[in-house]
Amino acid sequence: MRKIASLAVAAALLVSLAACTPGKSTASGSIDGCTPTKSGAVSDALKITGKFGTEPKVSLKTPLAKITSTQRTMLSQGKGKVAKQGANISVDFAIYNGTTGKELTSTKFDGQTVPFTVDQTKFLPGLIKTLKCSPVGSRVVGVIPPADAFTSTGSTSLGVGKTDEIVFIADVVAFTPTPLKTATGDVQAPVAGFPTVKFSSKGDPTVTLPKTAAPKTFKEEVLIKGHGKVVPSNSNVIVNYQLVNWRTGKVVTGNDTWAAGQTATFNTGQVVPGFKQALEGQTVGSRVLMVIPPALGYKAAGQPSAGIKATDDLIFVVDILGLG
Repeated sequence: MRKIASLAVAAALLVSLAACTPGKSTASGSIDGCTPTKSGAVSDALKITGKFGTEPKVSLKTPLAKITSTQRTMLSQGKGKVAKQGANISVDFAIYNGTTGKELTSTKFDGQTVPFTVDQTKFLPGLIKTLKCSPVGSRVVGVIPPADAFTSTGSTSLGVGKTDEIVFIADVVAFTPTPLKTATGDVQAPVAGFPTVKFSSKGDPTVTLPKTAAPKTFKEEVLIKGHGKVVPSNSNVIVNYQLVNWRTGKVVTGNDTWAAGQTATFNTGQVVPGFKQALEGQTVGSRVLMVIPPALGYKAAGQPSAGIKATDDLIFVVDILGLG
């Protein structure tokens, strides 16, 4: 599932879309009382063209000069509500390696935005320093040193060395509602023959398999029917989820957000087919249990790194907490 990879996972605070007002710059450089990260010689010198909402054209003269703190330059300022501390916003972005000039990851600016919370405890500090105080409709760029990114470790999965700066170009597209903390709605009668789920006093799930064989086709049941919006096709969702391998009866390592203490955010167009099928059309607030056969999961390739074989059926329990 696509997340903002090693960048972090989102949670959010309530922000009303109806309260949007144009941002006002002041002589001190603040915008509606929010003081942004200062620009610098490195961020100001970047050659980035293209309008808000379109994929930027980037020409980096690399390697970039070494810096000790994030520099942030406003490329174009929008007129929407300002993304202050705690705001939950949706963002289009591209990230480049400041040493090599290589693009590392991007939303492609194709309408499939990613939710961010303006909170340095939930994302890399440099990303938040770049986004903070940006009005909706703005395009900003940040040059981020290792100290505000992956520190001395770098990120092998993203292609960031331990001494590499990264360049973060972002369009602040919209404010988004606060995710729920847990599934909320009408409890539904259990379906016979399904795995059962019990939640501890701490809110952690335990899945128990029936003594029957796994079904040969996709199966799904709604444990709680939420009262929120319907999950559209190919949309960003914020969830808690746990994945259990039917063959072993055990949670697949690294696939339990309740245990990790973090929600997960991804696009339903970029997950295994069974997961997409189960979530789209459901409502926010719902708790869903699904059994996914290999044909709608990882297919013949399996996922060896997670101990999932080509013939393994997958059990997911998911709380749909919000839309990104």
